[in-house]
Amino acid sequence: MIAFTSQSLRQQGIRAVRMDVVAREMNMSKRTLYKVYESKDNLVNACLDAYAARIGNLFQLMKCNHPEPLSLLGEVSQAFVQMLYKADCAFWSDIAGSYRHIYEAIHNLWCEELERNLLSCKAECLVIPGLDVAKFTASFMTVLRQARIMECPQAMLHDSAYFMLRGILTAEGLQMFKAG
Repeated sequence: MIAFTSQSLRQQGIRAVRMDVVAREMNMSKRTLYKVYESKDNLVNACLDAYAARIGNLFQLMKCNHPEPLSLLGEVSQAFVQMLYKADCAFWSDIAGSYRHIYEAIHNLWCEELERNLLSCKAECLVIPGLDVAKFTASFMTVLRQARIMECPQAMLHDSAYFMLRGILTAEGLQMFKAG
């Protein structure tokens, strides 16, 4: 039920998903669905909790596969772009407006991971020393998210992320980024 509802939310937006449709698609009564979740908001929050767990697992997997901080930063930034395209613009518009708590939760998950990776790179002198990690991360995510909402092609966002990251690297970081 969570998987179906999550997919529906991403494809149609939160406001368009109705409990009676979820119940019908899950071959259950609307009453049974409400007994389990009590409200649409509770079902949406259960989907958000499942998403947070999946993203946490994804971050752990990336750390295992990319032990070098710069490689990991590149992977996390590309995964962020891919995540933006797993949902239609209706979803992003809904959470930016009516479902701000969901926007904040998703934003914080990715922001914390990107900041953690940037700080690791900074500790190894791979990014410019004066970089304000929090401001860069906020700008990075905002530019990419807004480009997604404006329906820019995914390849454009991948390139934009790549060039934004290149712009903050030291000479040593740039050499390693090119080699990786």
